Formats: sequence, structure tokens, C-alpha cells
Amino acid sequence: MKKQKQSSLKFLIETLTDSLTIGIAVVGSIFAGAITGWFIEEKLLHGKTFPWITTLGILLGAAGGIKNLFYYSKKRMKEVEEEENKWKE
Repeated sequence: MKKQKQSSLKFLIETLTDSLTIGIAVVGSIFAGAITGWFIEEKLLHGKTFPWITTLGILLGAAGGIKNLFYYSKKRMKEVEEEENKWKE
């Protein structure tokens, strides 16, 4: 019984850690795209195209965030399947 509780707690912590990783990756990608777009506009183009490049940076960051979401989700699903197969044996 105690071993089952420990494995459940371990699974919960792993799932929470993976979820936080995915969230940070998505938000970080969007933030990086926004900062990069703003930097290009303000420092290189001196604000002449405001807000178009910043908006493009945010959209590219969101696309990168979605890519990261699929990558980490696929990785996690593969790990869960391997764990299930391990328990079946």
C-alpha cells in the first residue's frame, strides 16, 4: 500500500513538473517574440512601423509556443506509454 502511494505521488509530481515546463515554454516563446519584435522596431527602425513588427513577433512567438506544446505533450505521452508497458510486464 505504501509503495502504491509513493508511485502515485511520484506520478503527480512528474505530471505537475511537465505541465509547468510546457506552460513556461509557451509563455516564454510568446514573450521572446514580443521582445524581439519590439527591439527590432524601436532600436533598428526607430518606431516607424509600430506596431506591425511587434505583432509579427508575438504571432511567431505564439507559433513557437504551440510547437513547444506539441513537442512536450508528445514526449510526455511517450513516457507514459513506456511506463504503462513496463507495468504490464
